[in-house]
Amino acid sequence: MIVIVGGIPGVGKSTVLDLFKRRAEGMGRGVRIINYGTVMFEEAHRRGVGHRDEMRRLPIDVQREIQISAAEEIAGAPGDIKIVDTHFSIRTSSGYLPGIPSIVASRISPTHLVVVRADPDEILSRRGSDGTRIRDMPESADAVREEMEMEILYAVSTSTITGAPLIIVDNRQGEAERASEDLTSKLGI
Repeated sequence: MIVIVGGIPGVGKSTVLDLFKRRAEGMGRGVRIINYGTVMFEEAHRRGVGHRDEMRRLPIDVQREIQISAAEEIAGAPGDIKIVDTHFSIRTSSGYLPGIPSIVASRISPTHLVVVRADPDEILSRRGSDGTRIRDMPESADAVREEMEMEILYAVSTSTITGAPLIIVDNRQGEAERASEDLTSKLGI
C-alpha cells in the first residue's frame, strides 16, 4: 500500500499521521512515513539550498527535477504501508503549482490519496505558533480557505491521473486521534 497524504501547512497532517502509524503498528502492520519535502530537501541541499522552505522559491524546472528524484527514491523504498507525507498544491509567487505533478504521481504509483483538512482559523493559529518552520502567512482565513480548496482540486487531479481513490479526513482542533481513527477505517486497516 502506498498512500499519498496531503494537506496545507498547519492542518495537523503530521500529527494525524504519527497517530495513524502508532494505531496501525498496534494492529501488526508495518508503517513507514516518508516526508516528501524531506526527501526533496536532501536533493536540494546537494544543490546548495540551505533551508527546506527555500525550495518553493527555486526555478520551476529545478523544482521539477528535485520532485522526480524524490519520487524515484520513494517508489524504491521498502515498507508494508508507505505513507508519503506531502502537499498536493504549492502556493508560490507565480501561482499554485502541483506538489505531485503527473510524472511524479506515475513514478510513485499510489494505491490511495488522502487530504487532511481543518478549520481555516485553526490553521492560521497553528501556523502562527509554529516556530520550527519559516512559513508564508496568509492574510486571512479566506486565503487559507482558498489554499485548502486548491489542495483538494489538485488531489482530485492526482486521483484522475493515477486512478487511486481520494479520501478526505477532517482534523478538528483537539481531535487528531479521531482523525487517525477515521483514516485507519477508510484505508481498511
